[in-house]
Amino acid sequence: MADKGKRLIFSGGMTLAATEANAATATILPGMSVIHTATKLTDNTNASTVFGYPHLFADYDMLHGKTVDDLWAINDNLISRELTQGMKANLLVAAGNNITARGVALTSDGAGMLKIANTADLDYVLCYSDEIINAVADSLVRVKGA
Repeated sequence: MADKGKRLIFSGGMTLAATEANAATATILPGMSVIHTATKLTDNTNASTVFGYPHLFADYDMLHGKTVDDLWAINDNLISRELTQGMKANLLVAAGNNITARGVALTSDGAGMLKIANTADLDYVLCYSDEIINAVADSLVRVKGA
């Protein structure tokens, strides 16, 4: 079960705009970075150095009583929201990322999750950490939109 306080994906400064489309795979968890293909939403496989795509993240399926721990099923009407500047959310950070301070830049890991950005290599920063955490497993981390 999700940690106390992390039972929502979008937690503050939320806009009402949402993107809805069928889920392309059964591997999408709430809090994952997704991209819109011609007809569906799928895991964001963009490398950290790919610039210019919208910051879309899967929300949880509240309409069917699901939680942040439940995968979206293939062809479910997946709801995603764009993370805008200053907006707060709980998003998935891949295992092995030790976030040692608030304000650490995060980018796409190429598999739908976030990782610590290498700002010297011009990674595309999607958001900044808003908590300190050592992600020994894939973890929901509180972030603020870039």
